[in-house]
Amino acid sequence: MGRHSISRVEAPKLYNPYSYHRPHFVRWKGSVIPKVLPSTIAVTIVAIVVCIVQLAVGIKISIQSSFITILGFVVGLLLTYRTNTAYDRYWEGRRLWSTMVVAIRNLSRNIWVNIKDDDEINDLLEKKTAINLLLGFAVATKHYLREEDGSQYDDLKPLISNIKSDLPGFEPLNEQDLMKNVIKTGKQPSKKLFSSNEKLPSINHNLPLEISHYISSYIDIQRKKDNVDVPTTSSMYASLNSLVDCLTQFERILRSPIPLAYSIHLSQTVWIYCLSLPFQLVDTVKYVTIPIVFFATLVLMGIMQIGEEIENPFGYDENDLDLDDFCGILKRELNIITSHRKPTVEDWVYNSKNRPFGPNEVTASEASRLSIVEVRNLLTTSFNDDIRASINNINVVKENNESDITIRIN
Repeated sequence: MGRHSISRVEAPKLYNPYSYHRPHFVRWKGSVIPKVLPSTIAVTIVAIVVCIVQLAVGIKISIQSSFITILGFVVGLLLTYRTNTAYDRYWEGRRLWSTMVVAIRNLSRNIWVNIKDDDEINDLLEKKTAINLLLGFAVATKHYLREEDGSQYDDLKPLISNIKSDLPGFEPLNEQDLMKNVIKTGKQPSKKLFSSNEKLPSINHNLPLEISHYISSYIDIQRKKDNVDVPTTSSMYASLNSLVDCLTQFERILRSPIPLAYSIHLSQTVWIYCLSLPFQLVDTVKYVTIPIVFFATLVLMGIMQIGEEIENPFGYDENDLDLDDFCGILKRELNIITSHRKPTVEDWVYNSKNRPFGPNEVTASEASRLSIVEVRNLLTTSFNDDIRASINNINVVKENNESDITIRIN
């Protein structure tokens, strides 16, 4: 028989911002330099004018350099507080997203493995749909945190287009999208499109919360059908509560920014400090003032810009959390889980590759035909072999250390 070439599909690599081959010193993408360069150039132009007026024209406009020390200390404290506060928000957003993923993974495992299906087509369809809603919860949360209303997104609509809620305060998704178009265009649609003949439906701005109602309903129905036991039901509800808790914590980060007065005061202080630098340096370092002011302004403006970018880590900035990649990874994981039937003990225990007593011992299938005494003897033998291997490894390490000592003495 001839050989058949098998094409291998490489597993998707996780996003890693430090996987670039170029050193960070020469990187432009992801840096805040493009955003702060106009401000830096403007301050540098002021420094050039100050140097020309002071050194070429002869008009003394310099001030004492003691102002640098006084204002520099204040600027340092303000920038440190701003950067630390912004990074705490960034890191908390990442931590909460990981907590949400843990809850989704636990829920999907319980749904796919612990809920009975008896290989019925309807049960499998219900499981797959419920797991799609879990993925839809993550994707809807992503759009919700980016303040993108509605459900008409390519990555979201296929996951939740089947849901339609009659809960108080919630309108069907198709009516929500229609209402969104009404607000944008200002045109009134036909009244027969709505459930009420008098009032237009309000937009549901919290789509993830509505999805959680469907997931909760699925868990409740499976419990009433006795397809899942009480402990697993409690675990599933705990995971669902964790999803809602993460959503609420996301809202806290999104809607509680750093106070505006603080941001304004910090920006004004940094600008005053940078603009005053050339007046304080020109009398001592002459024309070297220009490059000093350029780099000092670039650093200070850059630190301030970094704090502004990561203050809200859910947007589209280069340094924000890559929520699209996070959702993509979760989608691949859930698709892999649902593409295989739930494993049984016969699949992974009683096969020719499982040798529980050692690589050269009998398989689990062969051991199942032995007596309990023989199986316990095999377990004891395996344990003793491990002890002997550990002692031999200790002796080898000891001999190697002694030879190293001897080499050093000689």
